[in-house]
Amino acid sequence: MIINKKIKFQYIKLLIYIVLIIVFSTFFKNYILLANQDSCIDYDCYEKRIINVLLLYDNEIFFDKEWEDNIKNRFDEINKFYYSNFKIEWRIIDKKQFKFDKNINSLSTLFTLHKSKIAKIIYNTKAEVVLGVIGRDIKGLGIAATFSNIVMVADSLKFKSFENSVVLAHEFGHLFGAWHTRRKNDFMLVSGAKQLLTSKESNTILKLMRNYKFDPKILVNNDIILNRISRLYNRHHAIGEIDPVARLLTDSGNKLYLNKEYKGALKLLIKSNEFFGRWGETRMILSKTYYELGLYNKSFTELTRAMFFGSKLDIDLENNLKKKFIDLQKIDPTIKNPFNLDN
Repeated sequence: MIINKKIKFQYIKLLIYIVLIIVFSTFFKNYILLANQDSCIDYDCYEKRIINVLLLYDNEIFFDKEWEDNIKNRFDEINKFYYSNFKIEWRIIDKKQFKFDKNINSLSTLFTLHKSKIAKIIYNTKAEVVLGVIGRDIKGLGIAATFSNIVMVADSLKFKSFENSVVLAHEFGHLFGAWHTRRKNDFMLVSGAKQLLTSKESNTILKLMRNYKFDPKILVNNDIILNRISRLYNRHHAIGEIDPVARLLTDSGNKLYLNKEYKGALKLLIKSNEFFGRWGETRMILSKTYYELGLYNKSFTELTRAMFFGSKLDIDLENNLKKKFIDLQKIDPTIKNPFNLDN
């Protein structure tokens, strides 16, 4: 009896040790990964962070002294804002010419086309972030993928104005997960930001994520941080703004889908819907993932949901699904074709 009590006591003691180790390791992981706002609420406790930037410019730009001076002035203005609030300094360490497609007149489309190739370029440099500068008239001022390391801006007037600084600071904010707000004087204002000032919400997310290394893989499985970011988002955001955690998970899931890692993609896309279920893009990628896994009824369901939430129809997916149900009915006539309302 005494022996059993000793064994039981040792077992409980071991469990306590295991729990303490898990709690400590989780805390330590989050501490070194991100700036913990609760433990560092004073600006003076921040260590200066320098973020190295690779500047890519298109064939329309000839980097004469005027361009050089304007870029320097814009970065001086940006750094004054970022350093005074977050002790962050952005520093251009190299410039390279890049062949951006001249036939595309939308910055968003150009970003989508080139982001994979640009992402590969950075691996061979000491830069953490890539800034693409388009020196011609094009639809759009700036774009950045949430939690990524790529920013693209456009201006045909050689970056002469303070507005260029606001646009660039705004896009850099997205790299830390900052979302669009409705605060009039916030640099993350959904449209038409004019000042380098920050709101409580933008200030909080930047402080939380100021040590983020621009690698989404270290975030996607960190539920503590993801939930915290999502709670901040839910306090205040612009109408129609998508939860940044959902953007992160959908982008990561899409990469897995494109690499034919369908089970991993499925996990992240379902998780994305738990944070924000009204994004048609997530639903469409999820539909394609279900199709590749042979889950055709679920693929059809997500296809209809994607369309309901405003996604553009993927004609190839729809045709493949229709053909698949026809083929399945030839094998088993009892199978219902959801495309056929007469079933």
